Amino acid sequence: MSKSVRIACLLVALCWAATSHAQSWYSISTNAADSGGQAQIGGGLPLPIQPATSTMGGKLSNGTTMTPMGATAGGPIGTGMNFPPLLIPANPNKPLVKQTAGADPKAMTIPVGAFKRKGVAKAIGVALNNPTVYQVQTNLDYTGPAPAWGSAMFKASGRTGAKTTTFVGIPGTVLKPSIARYSGSAARFGGPSRTKVLAASPIQVWAHGPAPGAVPPCKHPAFAGGQADCVALMLAAFPMTLAVAGAKVASPPDTTPGGAVMTKGIRVVSVPLITGKVAMSAVVGKTPPVSNMATSDGFPWTTGMLTLSQPTAAGTPEVFTITGMDGRVGGVGTISLVSGALSDRMTSGPNSNRSWSQYKVLPEPGAVLGAAAALAVLGVCHGLVRRRSR
Repeated sequence: MSKSVRIACLLVALCWAATSHAQSWYSISTNAADSGGQAQIGGGLPLPIQPATSTMGGKLSNGTTMTPMGATAGGPIGTGMNFPPLLIPANPNKPLVKQTAGADPKAMTIPVGAFKRKGVAKAIGVALNNPTVYQVQTNLDYTGPAPAWGSAMFKASGRTGAKTTTFVGIPGTVLKPSIARYSGSAARFGGPSRTKVLAASPIQVWAHGPAPGAVPPCKHPAFAGGQADCVALMLAAFPMTLAVAGAKVASPPDTTPGGAVMTKGIRVVSVPLITGKVAMSAVVGKTPPVSNMATSDGFPWTTGMLTLSQPTAAGTPEVFTITGMDGRVGGVGTISLVSGALSDRMTSGPNSNRSWSQYKVLPEPGAVLGAAAALAVLGVCHGLVRRRSR
């Protein structure tokens, strides 16, 4: 009799454990250091805006060293495997992802709103990377994947093209093409996914005033300075409701709405730092109907390498190499993906733009609970067998 009880208990425990193993839902760590998203326009405008730190330097793909923003030269906040702080955090109310069974790399389904951040109004100087602009101010909400886009599916062969493939983007010329080149991923793991962006208030671009405009640092005579051309022309920029990064290859270009007329948009300024950050300003006039409307091509996410080249960017050519990775084993671990876009803005000119996302995938809740239940069943059975054997 005790032998029959042992066999029955073992079968129940195995079935319970096998059922739990078949579950495909996994948790995402909501620790800010583990999971999140971030983007950057050109070399100097991170979205969401964040201050410079000593860890944000990098190198361009041609080997040119780029020092951190806010130092004596401008630079990107993340290149290669050097991810910046990811300020769009994992949504604690959307902690689960779905993964397929079978061999790695497992396909992942990311639910709508897995990453979410409420806007905070901040300004950052961008003059080191764009000689036509002093600073930019943003106040943006982010939700990714976007509700209008639906859940994201990342999988092997999910990003378009061969192992190494090149796409041409905006604006580009025959002699100076704007390109996005994918490489370094035999599985070609990734896919499209876009983020909802909501401007709580218009993006403000503090462009240089009458040409050529003062190069920072500068101070207008209104603030006891000596540069009468230290003047900012205020431009309003209105983003699309979907961030262009992560779009499907060959999608129609995105074009943002043009800027509205700002009735009090000419300001005299004091700009004490070479970064372009404005310290003081005063309104002195109205702006003409100037727009910084952007037209952009976006590209899908990948765990491999993505090189973005915009040779006609204002100031200096922009060439950035960013790289993701897949460190999951059996679906558990950290997976990092990169994406990008190529843009042309009516006033501030062309840019190469990039985005990062990272998920720390934790063991599936069903498997953990199932294994615990199976062990509990075995414990109960062991007790029954011992009592029957006395």
